[in-house]
Amino acid sequence: MASTASKKATTPRGAKTAVDRQFVTALARGMAVLRCFDAIRPQLGTTEIAQMTKLPQPTVWRLCYTLQQLGYLVQAPDSDKLRIEMAVLGLGQYALGSGDIGEMVLPEMTQIAKLSGAAVSLGIVDQDDILIVKRAQGDGQLLMNLSVGSRLPIATSSAGWAYLAGLPTAAREEALQKLKYQVTGKWTALRAAVEAAAANLATNGFVFNEGFYHPDVNAVGSPAFDKSGKPQYVVTCGGPNLKAKFMRDEIGPRLARLSRKITVALAARGFLKFAARIYYPQNCTSVGLAQECGGRPT
Repeated sequence: MASTASKKATTPRGAKTAVDRQFVTALARGMAVLRCFDAIRPQLGTTEIAQMTKLPQPTVWRLCYTLQQLGYLVQAPDSDKLRIEMAVLGLGQYALGSGDIGEMVLPEMTQIAKLSGAAVSLGIVDQDDILIVKRAQGDGQLLMNLSVGSRLPIATSSAGWAYLAGLPTAAREEALQKLKYQVTGKWTALRAAVEAAAANLATNGFVFNEGFYHPDVNAVGSPAFDKSGKPQYVVTCGGPNLKAKFMRDEIGPRLARLSRKITVALAARGFLKFAARIYYPQNCTSVGLAQECGGRPT
C-alpha cells in the first residue's frame, strides 16, 4: 500500500466544481479513475491513479475495488496493477455502433430551439470557419438564413468564440493572429471580447456574443472537447431580437450542459476504441466494434 494520502477530499481532474445538486461526485470520481487508462498507460497501480486523479489514496482503493467487483477493472496478469475489463466495452456498444454525435444531440437541440424560438447549430472547425453539421430550427418569425453546410467566421461568431475560448491562451492568441483578415477596424475590440468570452466560459460554461456578428443578433455558444482537451464541436443558439438576459440565463446554461454531454460522449468513444484495440482485438466484431478498433471477422 502507498503512504497515507491527505484526508482532505479533492476534486478529480476534469470533474465539475460548481455547486449542482444533481451532480453525483462519487460517480464522477469513478469515471475519473477509468479515464486514467489509455494506450500509453494500459496498466496502472492505485498510487499512480491517485496521483493522476488527485484523489486520496484510500478513496482510490475503494473506487478500484468497486470497479473490480462490477467488472470494469481487473487485476493484470503477473502484476499488482489494474487494467480495464470487458464490461467497459458493453457500455459503449450502442454509442459506437450508431456513432453520430449530431443524431445523439438533435433532440436536445430541438428542445432548446423551441424554447428560444431561434435556431440551434452544431458545428466543427474547418480552416478559418465553423462549419454547421446539424441544425434545429425554432418557430420564431425572424431566423438567420443558415443551414447544414453553412459557414460562420470564427473571429466574429458565437460559434467561433466558443472554439477560441476553449483553446489554451497561447493557442488562442496564435489563432486570433491568423484571423485578423476577418475583422475590419475591430481588432482591439475583438481581442478584448474573446478574452472576456474565455473568462465567461471558465465561469459559466458558455460564451455570449452581443451584437458583434451582427448588430441585431445575440447568440451564445459552448465548446465540446475531445479526449486531448481540444475543442472539437461547438453548439450555438442565436438570432435577431433575442433578449440578452434570456440568452444568458436560460439558453446559455442549457448549451453548456449539452456541450458537456458531447464531451463525455467523445471521451467514452475514444476510451472504448482504445479498450477494444488494446485488450480484445479478437472480440471487436462480437461487440460491434470492427470498424472502430480494426478487428476482423474471425
